[in-house]
Amino acid sequence: MKYVIGMDDGRNEPIKDLDNARRVVLVDKDTVGAEDITFAFCRFEAMTSSHKKHVHKDAEEVIYILSGRGISGVGDTEVEMKQGDTMFVPRGAVHWFYNPFPEAVEMLFAYTRPSLQSAGYRIVE
Repeated sequence: MKYVIGMDDGRNEPIKDLDNARRVVLVDKDTVGAEDITFAFCRFEAMTSSHKKHVHKDAEEVIYILSGRGISGVGDTEVEMKQGDTMFVPRGAVHWFYNPFPEAVEMLFAYTRPSLQSAGYRIVE
């Protein structure tokens, strides 16, 4: 088992609902055999990137902003997040993220299931 994972070891995993953003999954069932967690890096490009409203009905999520800033929402609340901010997303909560700002935003996120599929991911129209 590999215990130290570099960015180049991660799996580039674009999803259809993540526009103009890069997601690299570093820890999950497929990369290291994780049983309870997914951990990934994401970069949202300036003024163009968004992740549509969605839920993970079977997983909680934590988002941490490494650099830049973006707009994140949970439920009926939308806030600006900046470097150093952390957001907790409860299991089953509708949430989203987009970047209307002139600089890219980079983040780490983790959710409490070993894959997107097992988290119960679905888009909310």
